[in-house]
Amino acid sequence: MQALRIRQYGAVDSHRIETTDPAVPGSHEVLIRNHAAGLNFPDALMLMGKYQKRPEPPFTPGRDCAGEICAVGQHVEEFKIGDRVVAQVFTGAFAEVVLAPVSRVFSLPEAVSYKDAAGAVTVFNTAYTTCVQRADVKPAETVVITGAAGGVGLACIQLCKQLGANVIAAVSSEDKASLCKKNGADNILIYKGLDGNELKEFFRSQVRSVNNGNGAHVVIDPLGGDFFNAGLRALAFRGRIVIVGFSSGTISEVRGNYLLYNGLTVMGAPLDINFDLLPTEIRAGTGWWLDLLAQKHISANVTETYPFDQIGTALARLLGRQARGKIVLDMS
Repeated sequence: MQALRIRQYGAVDSHRIETTDPAVPGSHEVLIRNHAAGLNFPDALMLMGKYQKRPEPPFTPGRDCAGEICAVGQHVEEFKIGDRVVAQVFTGAFAEVVLAPVSRVFSLPEAVSYKDAAGAVTVFNTAYTTCVQRADVKPAETVVITGAAGGVGLACIQLCKQLGANVIAAVSSEDKASLCKKNGADNILIYKGLDGNELKEFFRSQVRSVNNGNGAHVVIDPLGGDFFNAGLRALAFRGRIVIVGFSSGTISEVRGNYLLYNGLTVMGAPLDINFDLLPTEIRAGTGWWLDLLAQKHISANVTETYPFDQIGTALARLLGRQARGKIVLDMS
């Protein structure tokens, strides 16, 4: 089979697709003949050795894939050969055949394409963990989402609307604002050119301006740094802010006295640990949003598809923030 192999960490276009033998599934594992692989920002970081977890080379990277079961290991009762599935593995998805533990494999409805499933699985599972498990978003609550035009941001917009919330999307440009509106955002904040104290004041004043003088119940922040600090200022009394990531490049920090004075809650929304500690919840959540996707109540927002041999180009576009929506590899 063909697989992208990381021999040593380096630039996203420095790695090569190689021919290698597929693995043999062990107990509670399956092999998936891959039809589509989704790209995520952490994938690019992992290739460069900048992700928080660094597998020892050589290895095959990639998190998201969708295809058909082609082999099953011992004690696998959930799936059989020929089943349509989507999987979210830690490594191995950038290959024609993918080894996956059954805890990370989910049945794929017939109405959902392989391309949409591969593009959706990480961002919507992250959004589910963020909006449902951690923020516990309620109907009629106001939710601010920073970096809202990214994959996770767009998924959070859609799930928050399904939960009945009022969504304020914070973005850096008009074209990103249009994409957020298309995904259901009720109001838009465009913060281009602002940072530091200016960004904090902008968030505080603009959220109250579009929310009848009130702060937000929830802020969802995939960016970190100045955006986290600005998000805190946008919260109402006893509001809650969820840390999803630090794609701005700066890890969020907070002063305890500000939280105390305003009765605020800060929480993290890690995803991978859910597969180990809360497998029943993550399986229920994945089934929920896959059903919404099958009924076309939400969109995977796949806007670009590349053949597998152009993965370097695709990852460079992702890293350069040139894509609007999700990028998927055609593995067929």
